[in-house]
Amino acid sequence: MKKNSVILPVVALVGRPNVGKSSLFNRLTRTRDALVDNTPGLTRDRQYGRVSWDSRVFHVVDTGGFEPKSSEIIPNLMREQTLLAVEEADTVIFVTDAQSGPLPDDWLIADRLRRSGKPVICAVNKTEGKGGQESAYEFYGFGLEPVIPISAAHGRNMEALREAILDSLGEVAPEEGAEEERELFETAEEAAAQEEGVLQADEEASQLLEAEEEVVVEEEVVDEPIAVAVVGCPNAGKSSLINSLLGENRLVASEVAGTTRDSIDLPFTDKKGREFTLIDTAGIRRKSRIALRIEKFSVMAALKAVDRAEVAVLVLDAEREEISDQDRRVATLATEAGCGLVIVVNKWDLIRGGRKAQKEYLLRVRDAFPLFPHAPLLFISAKRGKGIETLLDTVHRVWRVGRKRISTGRLNRWLSEAVEKHPPPRRAGRAIKIRYMTQIDIEPPTLLIFANRPDQVHETYRRYLENQLREQFDFSGVPIRILFRKGANPFDKKE
Repeated sequence: MKKNSVILPVVALVGRPNVGKSSLFNRLTRTRDALVDNTPGLTRDRQYGRVSWDSRVFHVVDTGGFEPKSSEIIPNLMREQTLLAVEEADTVIFVTDAQSGPLPDDWLIADRLRRSGKPVICAVNKTEGKGGQESAYEFYGFGLEPVIPISAAHGRNMEALREAILDSLGEVAPEEGAEEERELFETAEEAAAQEEGVLQADEEASQLLEAEEEVVVEEEVVDEPIAVAVVGCPNAGKSSLINSLLGENRLVASEVAGTTRDSIDLPFTDKKGREFTLIDTAGIRRKSRIALRIEKFSVMAALKAVDRAEVAVLVLDAEREEISDQDRRVATLATEAGCGLVIVVNKWDLIRGGRKAQKEYLLRVRDAFPLFPHAPLLFISAKRGKGIETLLDTVHRVWRVGRKRISTGRLNRWLSEAVEKHPPPRRAGRAIKIRYMTQIDIEPPTLLIFANRPDQVHETYRRYLENQLREQFDFSGVPIRILFRKGANPFDKKE
């Protein structure tokens, strides 16, 4: 099973409105996923991201502004969201504002956090101005330590915050395959260096590549069940789907949204003798509608499931008019975790219109998931058992694709053609030379490209290479990681 069933720890960002939580979220995740504005309360839902530091990885949760005394509906829902995030978290970062100093709501939030029993780091934000450092001392009165002055907008003192987070989390889960990846980098470089000493000319290099095996080689199949996470919004039919796969009513299936509360592992063997472990998860409710503390499940259950899974099955409800942001978010998080992805549209037996309706829905799905055109899409009926065998075949195929290895010779022949067809754009007037390529890992397929200026390869060119790889080698349903590294061409001594 992928990742040795490691479940990543969670860090929650909590604080009053407009103290800079979203800016800190973006700084930690190195993204711009969280909206940043001076308008208080801009963030209402929890935002989930993945942080990777020196081969260490964890989830971070941005929350809406916490207003302890408000009786209005939206602030109440935001407060519930924050409390749920604190419950889910392994560590809490209490974000405060050095420019305003401690306010009454800060004291109330600090009291709540002390009573939560969770490790708390007090990050005093906006200390970039004059006197910002000194004003941070006022926050020691909360009785929460450590207190760290930072500037999320300017990146000030982020190293100290980073150390505090890692100390608080203790043994943070290692980035999947990070240690292995470093070894593979070294192996690839050593192999390149050896070949450089052996090969004397491009002609000899070509002969070596031509002699390389032509076929695509798949990794030897392991003796463990395929871990499959079944995720989706409430009432999409996840439990009914699993019952149909198992051929028995092992899970409670109900029209009441949110029937499933916890993740459940269910091993089974299909008619073809293939072994699976199905991971059922509670429904991913639209966050603005979570108002009961008892319904403490959120996207985190899905996150923890995909952390352990090799393939994620995202269940959509054919009767719903819209595809939710939560579905899009979970699809993104699944691929970031290295999972294969299969999208199924359940309850299709209730939809009229035949193939025309299927085509229209297919366009809606592709429009809603523009980053995942490679994910297989199936129309099923879990209650009637329609499409179940096809789903199992598809999951198995996606799993095998994730374990696919391509010979170095074939990869480099393909790379040469792809670069000749569309060379990388020059940067700062200098050419970028793509030199050599090799596959260094599986699940997900990870490919290493040596170039003279790897940091100058634009994201659009990376996407071009990824799309061409998918088309050539059929990497449907799985994420592809393409890494660039500086190195000399092992087949060419001329710079």
